[in-house]
Amino acid sequence: MIITLLSTLLFIGAPESPKELVYPEYAFSVPLSDEYKEVLDNGVVVYIAENKELPLVHIVGTFIGGDYLDTVDGVGVTSVMASLVRSGGTETMTAEDVDERFAFLAADASVGGGPTTVTATLDCLSSNFKDSFDLFFKMIQSPGFQPNRIELAKTNIIERLGQRNDQASGILRREFSNKLFGDSYLGRKPVLSSIESIGGDVLRSRHKLVFSPSNLTLSVSGDFDTPQMLEFLNNNVGSWTGVGAVVPPEEVNSTFVPGIYYVDQDVPQGGVRIGIRSVQQGDPNMAAIEVMNYILGGGGFGSRITQSVRSKEGLAYSAGSVFSDNPWTDGVWAAGYESKSSTVALAAELIFDEINTIKTETVSEEELEQAKKSIIQQFPSQFQSKPATLGVFVDDTITNRIPGYWVNYRNNISAVTAEDVKRVANMLLDQKKMVMVVVGDWSEIEGGDADGRSSMRKISGIIGGGISELPLRDPSTLEVLVTP
Repeated sequence: MIITLLSTLLFIGAPESPKELVYPEYAFSVPLSDEYKEVLDNGVVVYIAENKELPLVHIVGTFIGGDYLDTVDGVGVTSVMASLVRSGGTETMTAEDVDERFAFLAADASVGGGPTTVTATLDCLSSNFKDSFDLFFKMIQSPGFQPNRIELAKTNIIERLGQRNDQASGILRREFSNKLFGDSYLGRKPVLSSIESIGGDVLRSRHKLVFSPSNLTLSVSGDFDTPQMLEFLNNNVGSWTGVGAVVPPEEVNSTFVPGIYYVDQDVPQGGVRIGIRSVQQGDPNMAAIEVMNYILGGGGFGSRITQSVRSKEGLAYSAGSVFSDNPWTDGVWAAGYESKSSTVALAAELIFDEINTIKTETVSEEELEQAKKSIIQQFPSQFQSKPATLGVFVDDTITNRIPGYWVNYRNNISAVTAEDVKRVANMLLDQKKMVMVVVGDWSEIEGGDADGRSSMRKISGIIGGGISELPLRDPSTLEVLVTP
């Protein structure tokens, strides 16, 4: 009796169906970078946020100056330099001593390079912050580049180079980026000769160029008092001097030739990437392109490509598309999947069918609103933590993102119309200008499925540019392998 009464009281006014449940709208205000921004005496921008939930401090130093600084003959110098800043000791400490000291302090430090930046990260206990940071900063300012550690790093890299053909996916990524961006920093890879030639002098020179306060943006979050932390940073980082700022990457001017390119490999499934160079960061069509791509292939299981290739035809476990911009040069739109050799062509045709449909037919208001709603609902996730939030601000500073971009983001997405989607699809997705790279058993891929629904010859008529074989390249030298 009592249980019945309580149940009745608890569920007074409860809806009859879960569909009738109404949840209050999640209120999210976009954090403003100026609320977290400080500037040290030497001009270094710092984004700082207290977070006393755990007795930890998280610091990331981001330096402009990545792989784009490498010459054609010196690909790999910046990434090797970055790794050795952490693993090559300091001018006064051996690498082993540095490792031991970080372990004693229960601190973790890492340094890594990318296409356009080098990042140095420190995670430590707030109680050991000053000692941990002192070692971290010493490591950054005056790395030792110990000869034995240089050789060890080069040996490890060379070993990894030799494994680049072990996975078909690795071959696919390499050849696809090369076809889109040629011999630019976005398309080239290190080779045996470029790694072997790296010595201490070139590493010190590259370090001096990149690790300068003029190139640095800091993010600091964790358990501390903000005024005290700023004073500490000013006394240490704020007095740091160095060479002038590096020049940001230039726009990639290399052209790419549309067509189908294949690497003949005896693998169970064919791997495919279809893509085209897209717009730069700041393009006024950015919101419309995001919505278009979400509908086409970027929206997970509900996207058209996934539905067509995976759900309806069962040709691939995963199929979809991505869109990425770039602050200094063209971004990329690309679709990808893996399928049985005999159905590679059919899956590609289905993707091109979806591309044609989104270019010629107006999307329904229901599909459009669902896409915009999903994008807006996912938007707050990039600000889900203090480090993540500060990371957004650092990236915006380095790339000179348009002020107010994130504040206006949801409104810009909401304003996208069905006609906008069709317009940007026609602007961006020109099948005749696309590159398709295939890695797999070409003898089975070429002819298509047994029912004759598609073939690579048919796909070549959609793309244009013909079909060309890419010979398998030596993983270490990237020179064409000569078959005995």
